[in-house]
Amino acid sequence: MISNLQMITIYVSDMPRAVEFYTQKLGFVQVAEYDDGRDTHIVWVMPQPASKEALATQIGLQVLADKSDPRIGATSGMVFTTETAEEIETTYHELKARGVEFTMELVRHEYGEGPGDQEARFVDPDGNEFLLHT
Repeated sequence: MISNLQMITIYVSDMPRAVEFYTQKLGFVQVAEYDDGRDTHIVWVMPQPASKEALATQIGLQVLADKSDPRIGATSGMVFTTETAEEIETTYHELKARGVEFTMELVRHEYGEGPGDQEARFVDPDGNEFLLHT
């Protein structure tokens, strides 16, 4: 039986730019790096609160030598969450202030109870798209 999701890979075209985006703009922490000096360079990042969890899923940023590789910018459907409606509103405004590009502004859906069920979509510098959700 599968018990955990260890890592998700996001393919990027420029590692320094990707690391800057995920650590400085999103506020993630870098937890490891591997570079064989040839064709494998991966940097693992994760949200700061999750970095304290032993089984938290890490994001592996992997740079590809072929900048036209269709995997670059193809990530979609990954969801980053906040615990409360107040948190998502604060996080949304903080990310916008840091220059994160949103492709869908923060909205509250008609379904659900109370102030929850809010979401916004944003992209990284390579066009990988993510959902911010309560």
